[in-house]
Amino acid sequence: MLVVSAIAGFASPEGAHAQPAVSQENWATARARSLTEQGRAHRQSGDTARAIARFSEALAIDATFGDAYLELAALREAAGEPDEAERVLAISLERIPGFVEGMWARAELYGRAKRYPEATSAFLHVSAAKPDDEPTLQKILINATRAGLFPVALAAARRLGALAEMRDDRAAAKDARLTIKALAKLVAEADPVSTGVKRSDPIRRALAAAEAR
Repeated sequence: MLVVSAIAGFASPEGAHAQPAVSQENWATARARSLTEQGRAHRQSGDTARAIARFSEALAIDATFGDAYLELAALREAAGEPDEAERVLAISLERIPGFVEGMWARAELYGRAKRYPEATSAFLHVSAAKPDDEPTLQKILINATRAGLFPVALAAARRLGALAEMRDDRAAAKDARLTIKALAKLVAEADPVSTGVKRSDPIRRALAAAEAR
């Protein structure tokens, strides 16, 4: 399913949830924003306990205030509690449909933890909400390659190359072509029909071969 989704073109289901403009906020959201700002200030000053309290208060008042989840998750990860950070982000995605910032934060969390297959899947969800977003495609390319999901990485590289061609960015298009060659070779080598031996350092070897052509 992961590979099929990537090769299909990163189709988009629905748009991202956006926080309402300050001028349109109800009292609960306005209060949650104020508490989140206070929590951020406490966090920056090193007062973790007060920061957690303010973020928790913000979410008790407005359970759909995304910034509070992002701040709380970042604080938990910085405190050496990545599992708790992941739990916070999972709750945010349950309570805020299409919360792209939460999807991105969870994908980055997986990447930092070297959970590359999960990071790839999470970034594919971001790409579904933000089609042709190049930073997201780059993240898919990096994490899918590290995960050994070469068809997914190849699909991302091809789309990045097409976007570079569309904006006439010759340097980026050249880089994309080299990456596409390398990944196409890795896809072929990963096919047990075409090769029966797993060789060492396939990524470096394929990239070197592509650059030499």
